[in-house]
Amino acid sequence: MIEQPRNERERWLVNTVATQARQAGIAMPQVAIYHAPDINAFATGARRDASLVAVSTGLLQNMSPDEAEAVIAHEISHIANG
Repeated sequence: MIEQPRNERERWLVNTVATQARQAGIAMPQVAIYHAPDINAFATGARRDASLVAVSTGLLQNMSPDEAEAVIAHEISHIANG
């Protein structure tokens, strides 16, 4: 979990999730980066106000910021729509 962003990449990710969560009208999910070469992301949580968005290092290394934002928006939509 990212409690406090330690670098620009983590700061960008947390800010992107926060902006999209606000736009979707949901509580700020926890945010995590997991180490994997695959391009992947997921959302999980029992409720809209208790959720997590996680992205792989492969996603962050291989996708443009616009592409990564689209993937994150997709994950946020899972949370927003239950």
